[in-house]
Amino acid sequence: KMRVIINLIVLSISFLSYGQDTLNILGYNDFIEQVMLHHPTAYRASILQESGEASVLRSRGQFDPKMFGNMDQKYFKNNQYYSHAQGGIKIPSWFGISAEAGYEVNEGIYLNPENRTPNSGLWYAGLRLELGQGLVMSNRRAEFEKAKIFLQGTNVEQRLLLNELKRDASFAYWKWNKAYQKAKVYKNALQNGQTRFEGIKSEALYGDRPYIDTIEAYITVQNRTTSLLQAELNYINAELQLEVYLWDQGFIPLELENMIPSEIEDNLNYLKQLARLDSIVENHPYLQLNDLKIQKVEIDLRLKKEQLKPKLTLKYNALSEPVGNNPVAQYSPSNYTWGASFLYPILSRKERGDVRLAKLKIQDQKLKNVLFESQLGYKISSSINNYMQSAEQLLIFEQLVKNNETLYEAERSLFGLGESSVFMINSRESKLLKATIELIEAQNKLRMLKSELDYSLMIN
Repeated sequence: KMRVIINLIVLSISFLSYGQDTLNILGYNDFIEQVMLHHPTAYRASILQESGEASVLRSRGQFDPKMFGNMDQKYFKNNQYYSHAQGGIKIPSWFGISAEAGYEVNEGIYLNPENRTPNSGLWYAGLRLELGQGLVMSNRRAEFEKAKIFLQGTNVEQRLLLNELKRDASFAYWKWNKAYQKAKVYKNALQNGQTRFEGIKSEALYGDRPYIDTIEAYITVQNRTTSLLQAELNYINAELQLEVYLWDQGFIPLELENMIPSEIEDNLNYLKQLARLDSIVENHPYLQLNDLKIQKVEIDLRLKKEQLKPKLTLKYNALSEPVGNNPVAQYSPSNYTWGASFLYPILSRKERGDVRLAKLKIQDQKLKNVLFESQLGYKISSSINNYMQSAEQLLIFEQLVKNNETLYEAERSLFGLGESSVFMINSRESKLLKATIELIEAQNKLRMLKSELDYSLMIN
């Protein structure tokens, strides 16, 4: 059973045995472009912005002119007690003033005298003015201001969502790249071990090598076979994880078919392209989101302060009896209705408490911002330091591979001249294999750190 499982694993990664002409290369930039255009999260990000725009549109609707009309009649014992008919338009404004115009006609034998109108009806037009609460800030205006802040917030959240998607997709690509590179190294190492084993076995048959050397060579083949099987299994799993990020139009999952990652040259001068750290922190989207939260609370504070003012409302309507099709033929400045209302809580304890709570909430959020800005600066500085150290380590690992290659080639020459042993050549090759794997790990670590740093710095 174990042999069958191993054979299935080997067969499932047939692309490693194909010739290079049968493979297609999936570059990092092409992969990220596909992800950012077609991943479901990318479509979710666009929905975020649309929801912000819809919120602004909805809040603007509170200032839309509104038409109204109503009809109210009563009939009893063949008598029309009353008939009320009214229609018109109301036009709100940004500040505490609104305009209204309409037409009404009322009749009936039991109609309230104050509701009587001429037989042709009555036109009216006038203004409603809030001189206290609502003049500078009202609930409608506060909702509109918050909707605009919400739209800004959705734009920032969209950037954050796409930035997180890019980081996670980059991690998946680098893991896939690392798994492929390791599998390729172990495959070449196994081929070298098999070739050496066949050569030593032939020499042993002719008496030129002791048979004990064949055992040493075969043990190497066995060890490298198990290493290759594990590396190929890791590659399959990394490929499956990468496919999670490959979609078409946000709904159709895609699969990798005979694809391999491209060779990547690490950019060790990457940090020189970065701007000043302090400006990056100050303009970071997370801080922008916190600032938007403060702006929302400040709007609430303005609204709460407005509640401390008395509520004074004035209303004036000019009246006119229509003649024919002319609604203002009988207009006179002496025909009008007007009214006034006043309301003010004497102690205003509720209002003063609301103002104090809003101020405390702003102060609390600002303190959170200071702490978060400090933590963000530390995180970015730490990421930069880790990247710089990893870049230095990568140079050392590259030199280690070159030195081990030199020793291995020298040992191969001695082995060909019969002046070295199977143990020594295997030892040199194993050290080269180990150094190569460590180099691949260091390259992957540097790329992962770069992706994490891009994420922290919001570099898209």
